[in-house]
Amino acid sequence: MKTKNFKILYLTLILGAAAVGLYFLSDFNYILFHTLIEFTSIVFGVCSFIIAVSTTYITKNVFMVLLSTGIFTSSLLDFLYTLFYKGLNIFKGSDSNLSAQLWVSARFVQIAGIFAAVFIIDMILTRRYIIITSVLFPIVFAVFIATIFIFPIFPVCYIEGYGQTQFKVITEYLLSSLAAVSIILYTLKKQKLGKQNYRFIILSLSFFILSELSFTIYTDIYGFFNILGHYFKLASFYFIYRFFIETNLRDPFTILFNNLKGTNEKLQFITTHDNLTGFLNQSSALDEIKKQFEIAKRFKKPFSVIIIDIDDFKELNKQSGHPFGDRAIKYLSKIIKNSVRDVDIKGRYGGDEFIISPLEVSAANAITISQKIQENLDLALISEETPFEKFQISTGISGIRGKRTFDEIIDKAEKALLKSKKLGKNRVTLIR
Repeated sequence: MKTKNFKILYLTLILGAAAVGLYFLSDFNYILFHTLIEFTSIVFGVCSFIIAVSTTYITKNVFMVLLSTGIFTSSLLDFLYTLFYKGLNIFKGSDSNLSAQLWVSARFVQIAGIFAAVFIIDMILTRRYIIITSVLFPIVFAVFIATIFIFPIFPVCYIEGYGQTQFKVITEYLLSSLAAVSIILYTLKKQKLGKQNYRFIILSLSFFILSELSFTIYTDIYGFFNILGHYFKLASFYFIYRFFIETNLRDPFTILFNNLKGTNEKLQFITTHDNLTGFLNQSSALDEIKKQFEIAKRFKKPFSVIIIDIDDFKELNKQSGHPFGDRAIKYLSKIIKNSVRDVDIKGRYGGDEFIISPLEVSAANAITISQKIQENLDLALISEETPFEKFQISTGISGIRGKRTFDEIIDKAEKALLKSKKLGKNRVTLIR
């Protein structure tokens, strides 16, 4: 722990000394200061791209490719921005407006790439995505170059003697807002990224916002806020570089593992739930209800089972067709879901049948729940566009009693349902 704290202190002192040194350098020779800052951030961006591309065979994640390609493209624009910076005098026609236009373009590509990448964080890399990324960013780069140099239609960003234009200031605020939204989105994906990776991407976005806000209030391209904005920009690129070091070299399997974990959870949901209603499928529902039965039996708690069946479902299928029958089943599942508690076990028992086991509810009280479901079904409004007419349901109930086994309870609930059908349907029957 002491060694770690010493390293942090040592690094802080080094960075602090470098920041002070660069500040004095800016006072002595601002162009040299600016060039050092920009080329350092460009090196961070290019290295991030090289690391990401070189390790795709390990990470196998399109998120990394998109993110790094966006950073690389913004670094290329930053390279041009540095070369055309006023005072460097490498190219004729270099002025504050031209460099400001390149700056805005670079920041747009940078934050757009980071923002877009969060939506594909769990996608596996394929040749298709490689082609899309390889084509998309060169096109974006070419569009900016064309609108700035070849067909000069890019909005004016800086006017000598006046300062920044309203377009540039508004754009900086919009990019800052997009970065703030990105922070929220990455926070929602925190578990997939891992703690350390998340920290670096959030730090990079935070310094991006600080950089953009600094560049909204400067009036002199050699002024204090311009200098401060470049410090923040360098920090933003440094932390995105650290992000790629951490995710692709030190811990390349975290995102891959978390994505596989998420995929396994989805597969587990698919294997245990009915795809039409979202309820547990028959086997999973019976397993969960049996667990609840064992707990109720051991601790002498109330326990009941409700089985519901749509009346005359075969006729409904004949009149409207199987797809409409499925819609009726889904419709009833929503009524059931809104009529019982979240803690109550709900499952599709088969065909047009549902099974429910309300938590710690006796068979007698289960009648009230069943009647509530019937009542809500009767009161529910069916729109004219719905392909089926109102339908009714029959219900069978049974519960724990004496030494009755779980299979016997299910059997009695089924017999109770059959009795409801024989007695004229649209009713609730309890067999104690």
